[in-house]
Amino acid sequence: MPVNAGPEYFVAEKKYLEARSKEEKIKALEEMIKTLPKHKGSEHLLAQLKHRLKKLKEEKTTKTTAKPKFSIKKEGVAQVCIIGLTKSGKSSLLKALTAANVEVADYPYTTKQPVVGMMNFNDVQIQLIEIPSTFDSDFMSILQTCDLILILIDSSQGIEKQTEELTKVLGKFEDKKILFVFNKSDIKKVDYGLSISAKERIGLENLKEDIWNRLDLIRVYTKSLGKPKVVPPVTLPRDATVKDVAKSIHKDFLKNFNFARVFNSSPFSGQKVGLDFKLKDLDTVEIHMK
Repeated sequence: MPVNAGPEYFVAEKKYLEARSKEEKIKALEEMIKTLPKHKGSEHLLAQLKHRLKKLKEEKTTKTTAKPKFSIKKEGVAQVCIIGLTKSGKSSLLKALTAANVEVADYPYTTKQPVVGMMNFNDVQIQLIEIPSTFDSDFMSILQTCDLILILIDSSQGIEKQTEELTKVLGKFEDKKILFVFNKSDIKKVDYGLSISAKERIGLENLKEDIWNRLDLIRVYTKSLGKPKVVPPVTLPRDATVKDVAKSIHKDFLKNFNFARVFNSSPFSGQKVGLDFKLKDLDTVEIHMK
């Protein structure tokens, strides 16, 4: 008897296969056990999963070799680096957007090394990294792998001078996606670009939207027939298709694909589509197999 697992199970299985830590594997296994259909055909697989979970929980934590001081593992759906001159408000912004434990003080060079926080944006997590204003080469190397560079400008000071200086600092990273943000709008608001106040929490929701749009990603939810959508969504590049969603869940979903229904806020919600159908942000896909 086939297992006939739904998208929820295969999303959890994908997380398990990609997990790097014991904690991540345990969490994914628990989700796999929870979402696996319970019937005679799944008894053997269920027993295997429970045995694997028990073994992981019983394992003693082993010491691992320390990673390089400034090697930051990318987490969430994207990694965004925040740079700016000293006292531009980077720490205040990181603290306002995430739950990061970061020191905020009214003196220069408060941040001595990169600080990481996770920003929640409508069911997805985006990693934010504050780069110290010393612009040490070790710190700046993180920009090589990030998905977006947020340049924070203090709008109460000389904007042109800051922009010129930070453009020089970026150097070889100028080909990266860049978002200019003007902070301290509570003191002086500019008439162009995105103006915020990290301290007073003004314009932060607009900033989150701008960060997401600049990343060129879409969130696509999956669901089984008669069940609610799976959270978190699958994250894909813009212009992704139903085929990309099927592949991201499990190879069997692509191999045995029959058709899909796409649900959204449009008048065509629930329409029957094929693999080449282009998806939009916040679409929900229900895949039907042969």
